[in-house]
Amino acid sequence: MSVSKERELFPGKQSYPRNVWWVAALSREVTDKPLARTYLDTPVVLYRTGDGEAVALHDRCPHRALPLSMGSVQDGEFLQCGYHGIRYRRDGTCAKVPSQTSAPASMSVRRYPLVEKWNWLWIWMGDAEKADPRLIPDHEWLGLDRPGYHATEGFLLELGCNYQFMHDNLIDSTHFSYLHGGILDTGDLAGARFWTEEDGCSLRLGREQQAVRFPPAMAQYFRVDKDRTYDRRMVTEAYVPSTAIGKQTLRDSANPNAVPVELYAINATTPASRRLTHLFHIQITSFDAKWSQAELDFMKFIVMQDQAALEAIQKRFDEFGEEGEVSVKADVSGVRLRRMISAMVEGESA
Repeated sequence: MSVSKERELFPGKQSYPRNVWWVAALSREVTDKPLARTYLDTPVVLYRTGDGEAVALHDRCPHRALPLSMGSVQDGEFLQCGYHGIRYRRDGTCAKVPSQTSAPASMSVRRYPLVEKWNWLWIWMGDAEKADPRLIPDHEWLGLDRPGYHATEGFLLELGCNYQFMHDNLIDSTHFSYLHGGILDTGDLAGARFWTEEDGCSLRLGREQQAVRFPPAMAQYFRVDKDRTYDRRMVTEAYVPSTAIGKQTLRDSANPNAVPVELYAINATTPASRRLTHLFHIQITSFDAKWSQAELDFMKFIVMQDQAALEAIQKRFDEFGEEGEVSVKADVSGVRLRRMISAMVEGESA
């Protein structure tokens, strides 16, 4: 690949894939009060009708361009512009112009396909005719619909960086040993042997450790015995370009046939702009962890460590560009992921 072509892979240098599903919001965020949000540099308004259906429309009234998110839902059916009272149906067509008897077809706004699964809303920002719900990442694979597994409600963070920087972070677990040192790793994970696999739109990177003994705080987090050793397998699976899931499996070293402890961390990254990313985070366990509020806050703190690092990286990238970025062996999956996203963008352009 040419140097100029490689440079196009750097975060923020290219457009976004649009004919894919992105997580738009947590279900509880969308009510009968219009919610303004931006995806892929596009303003969108989210709201619910009286029968509970979630709707996503372009957040701009065609009349005088006021954001429709500044309006209100009327009669459980119509989104009313807050400027001149023009009303829109859930399909985006104009239902009423108060100052005249007819509603011109040119007054319609774009509706974006929206699917509600589990406690997430998925949005399709591309060609609506290609919006096949079967292309949404398999929720059993994610662990959300898997019998016997337990998912937290999760949280949303706004990251002041390009979404691909978060993908770099998620697919390379070596940073656990340093950025999250003493919290998620004792320091040995970075040097563990790893393997990678690519299959269509998915990319996997796995690491394995033998006979790991966890300090008390980590043992409590993983719900394992601090006085025993465990064989640890960590696999990060990225469903390009929207979702990554880190799967940790711990097996008792002395009793490998015992039921393993599994903990998954799902991160759905949805770009708002070249320098702003919506990050939706969920924890899933193979046991009922009964997380305390302090533990839930601690989970958020861990992700906020990533946030601080990635926002600092974005700042340096803005100052110096891609010059000086040198990849190492552990970056092989991150570079492949960048290339996969670039190929998706090029495929849509073609």
